[in-house]
Amino acid sequence: MTTRVTLGSSSAGGTPAIRAGGTPAVRAFTLIELLVVISIIAMLVSILMPSLSKARELAKAGSCLSNLQGVGRGLVMYQGYNRDCVVPSYNMPRPGTYTMQAGDVVDGWAAILEHAGLVLSSKAPTNNIFYCPNTLDINGMAGGQTGYDQDKPQGYVDWPVQWLAAGSDGATKGPPTLPIPGFGDMYGPYTKQMRCGYYLNAWSPLGTAPAAGAPVPSCPYYTWSVGFGPYDGGAVLPPVRAPAFARPAALIVACDGMYIGRQQVTHLGEQNRRIGYRHSGQPVIANVNGTSMTFDKTVANTVFADGHAEPVHNNDFPHGNVPAENTGRYSLLADQ
Repeated sequence: MTTRVTLGSSSAGGTPAIRAGGTPAVRAFTLIELLVVISIIAMLVSILMPSLSKARELAKAGSCLSNLQGVGRGLVMYQGYNRDCVVPSYNMPRPGTYTMQAGDVVDGWAAILEHAGLVLSSKAPTNNIFYCPNTLDINGMAGGQTGYDQDKPQGYVDWPVQWLAAGSDGATKGPPTLPIPGFGDMYGPYTKQMRCGYYLNAWSPLGTAPAAGAPVPSCPYYTWSVGFGPYDGGAVLPPVRAPAFARPAALIVACDGMYIGRQQVTHLGEQNRRIGYRHSGQPVIANVNGTSMTFDKTVANTVFADGHAEPVHNNDFPHGNVPAENTGRYSLLADQ
């Protein structure tokens, strides 16, 4: 009978250990050998984890940028279907008014695009093209302004949205129950809530009536709230037309963040900022209400008026009230 021998398995005197029936015995790992293997695995995991974490972050940033590219296509198609008019930030519920009353509902640009079938999305609030994967679960505008809270600009706003109290941007808001009788557009009533994790470069003046006899101004940004007023002769803000844009490829339309407006506070650390820097880039040290803070999330993915999208770093994002910052590669101003 031939016997197979397993290396390292032996009995006293160097004879291979054989179980009954001719099967060689298998030696178990010693405690030291087991600890060595565990240590090697732990070391490999510690080496790989940063790379895996970075890969996940890059995947989320790529998904966000893809979202905004889809939004950009929808915005361009909206212009094509509406004689060069761009999407409103929202439509005033009672044209010719300058403030919201408790119970007023506004549609919002994301709901308008989705309802028109130009940017398709699912019914799941967080599984839609208007929601960056890094969006924080915070309704940033529910209680009014963002203040110095560094998380709120990385949150979301729901469209349509209902004013729970009279006022302007600072009033409390919440999602309405849909559908609302009599509320909708040419495509019928809104039946879906869009949870939007992106900011829109829009001017939506609320709370202060236009000066008596003042004519309708030109839009300083990408769009505004259609129906605001009244201006001279009872006129209200009309839709904005894209041919008026000086540099469509430089004009910021939407980016990581939430809600609209506040173009004068766009950098990390500034009060009532609505731009949400959700993606990793070169770290930034900023003063936040007297406290120095270091930020690692310093990039906002951004879509432009010509439909293309690209990431923009905090240091390069312009302020709307500083014209010199709007003459370069990026601009918040429609006429620059």
